[in-house]
Amino acid sequence: MVDCNPKSLWCYDPNKPAAYAFAVLYFFNAVAHAYQCWRYRAKYSIPMAIGATFTTVGFCFKVWSSYQPDLLGPWITAVILLFTAPPIYSAADYFIFAKTLNYVPSQAPMNPGRVVTTFVAADGLCEMLMGTGVGQIVNYDNPKKVEIGGGLIKAGLLLQIILFGGFVAVIYKFHVNVNRANLTGRWTTVLYVLYSSAFLISVRCLYRVVEYFEGITGAIYRNENYFHVFEASLMLINVIIINVFHPGRYLPKGDKTILNEHGQEVESETGGWEDNRPFIVTLFDPFNIAGLIDEYRNKKKAEKAAASYPAEEKQATV
Repeated sequence: MVDCNPKSLWCYDPNKPAAYAFAVLYFFNAVAHAYQCWRYRAKYSIPMAIGATFTTVGFCFKVWSSYQPDLLGPWITAVILLFTAPPIYSAADYFIFAKTLNYVPSQAPMNPGRVVTTFVAADGLCEMLMGTGVGQIVNYDNPKKVEIGGGLIKAGLLLQIILFGGFVAVIYKFHVNVNRANLTGRWTTVLYVLYSSAFLISVRCLYRVVEYFEGITGAIYRNENYFHVFEASLMLINVIIINVFHPGRYLPKGDKTILNEHGQEVESETGGWEDNRPFIVTLFDPFNIAGLIDEYRNKKKAEKAAASYPAEEKQATV
């Protein structure tokens, strides 16, 4: 077991230069994201700016805590901000993907408007579990609460990994549809950006799962280098990638511009997606599973009718 510094709430002596460096790097990326949101009128990427801001402030408090590692206030603030920022990055991915589906609605595997409500709602559940867990583990002198908090965080992280697996599956399905329809172009860069972001966030989640399965006595929890590599650096790469390959460079500014079945950009008052089902139905069944089941049943009925028709015709002839 790795030794723990009893004078530090972190269980180690925080690396001051690293905390300063990450605070500065995230700050510049937060500013860059805010600028690009304004430049491209990309409201859908606002969560990236918010997440980078959270991380910046979190590292600022970690800098403070590195000088007073036994002080509770800055430690709690740093832990909460640094832990809640990555789920905000995943929310940004959902908004970006919704914008992408809205641009090519003819190949969308689900209602673009339901991407955010479906995945953000599910992600919100993960965030609630993890936020509650973080609130418990800050009770450093209460082992029972720390154990409960760790369990909640593990549950939230595992659910988030499953959720992100489903999210990537939807992206892939959309990508396949686009390739089959021969509607590829510069805009598909956004899909590769989303794949990269999902991979980085998933690796971060796996790191946190392993950390909390080991517990506060484990080597990962007590060694800051793991945090620097598998969270701070990975999330920084994620933020930089979406800054360099910002979706606003590849997607239209307005919501009315769509790419039709012929690969032409046209203006559409309805946004190109048609779903005549009631709103409440689309909310609880975003993939129209009920419709797919009905379609399957009707197909089977048609096949059965077609199979029985020649037999009936033959009998009538005889």
